[in-house]
Amino acid sequence: MVTPVATVPLPAELVEIVRGQLHRLPELADQLASLLGEKDEFYRRLDASSPRELRKVCEVNLSRAFDAFIEARAVDLEMVRKTGRAQARLGIPLSAVLRAFRIAGTFAYEGIIDRVAPPRVLTPEQLIPVNAMVWQIIDSFSDVIADAYTEVATESARYDEKARLAVVDSLIEGRYTKPEEFEDAARVLRLPVAGPFVVVYGDSDAAPGLSRMVGDLRAVWRRLPDGEVGVVAVGRTADLRALRKSLEGTASAVGVSPPVSGLPLIPAALSRARIARACLAAGETGVIGFGERPVSTLVAGAPKLARELARDVLTDLLALPAAERDVLLATLRAWFTEHGSARDAAERLFVHPNTVRYRIRRVQELTGRDLGDPRGIAELYLAVESVRLGG
Repeated sequence: MVTPVATVPLPAELVEIVRGQLHRLPELADQLASLLGEKDEFYRRLDASSPRELRKVCEVNLSRAFDAFIEARAVDLEMVRKTGRAQARLGIPLSAVLRAFRIAGTFAYEGIIDRVAPPRVLTPEQLIPVNAMVWQIIDSFSDVIADAYTEVATESARYDEKARLAVVDSLIEGRYTKPEEFEDAARVLRLPVAGPFVVVYGDSDAAPGLSRMVGDLRAVWRRLPDGEVGVVAVGRTADLRALRKSLEGTASAVGVSPPVSGLPLIPAALSRARIARACLAAGETGVIGFGERPVSTLVAGAPKLARELARDVLTDLLALPAAERDVLLATLRAWFTEHGSARDAAERLFVHPNTVRYRIRRVQELTGRDLGDPRGIAELYLAVESVRLGG
């Protein structure tokens, strides 16, 4: 709710003069329009391109001001606010509008005073309240106009951000198909059309946010319910190295796609970034690129199929009581991590090497796979990775 500005009754002599000014409105509007053109470059161009519209605006505003003086009624600032919003949407500079109000206020006041001539005589005491009221109105108008511009700027920023996010969504979801759509997207997002790009995918609870970790690299980010997505331009090899280095400090789990050559490939890159992220088990943090762990990538890329395989390979082992099952799986993972060395696996697990050897034999008995056979090793490793990633 905009609070109106109160006016004070004018001396009768001034009321008569103001009434006379109302009869001269077309003439005064013409003078004010010319004065605005002289004082401000924007209004000079407006006077040249749309002289009739400018004079109409001047006439309406002078009429309102004179009527308020004559009737000693409040000046409604709501109309000023609406006018300010309209001017802001038209792209009229705020500085030009505020200057125009000051020029118009001074013009109206001086026009009234200039009409005071003998036998009319007004004392300074009579003029001071009028002068103060004029500047109070000008100041109030300026405040309301500035607030209106701020409102429009805020609304515009919200709209622009909403529109930008809609472009990001269309890009990562693969809704764009035409070259001109990708060109428009690149322009809105300030990205090169041709790339190359990588897509980053991390947990949505990453702190600090991934977008704040990549520095000055050109990128756009989108927060999704299940994670944070970034499309990052990596025109140079150094950019890719800088990206990986900046993400190494994350306390979350982050996957990075291979570089792709253009915006049309972003959906495929996002799919690979998600798969890369899925190569990190629950509770595991860090950054991993697609394909850096080939077997894990296969498991993460086809989790349902991998779980079925794991159940087939590990059926008897998974049927054991939880304590025994977990010990055997942990031992098998340590054995793989240490490249088949029972001694190194024992150090990792804080047990005797013979304990590791016993547990490995137990795994082989339960699964029917020989860990001396490359095929048996491959099948067990793939099954263990599926259990690690899938729980």
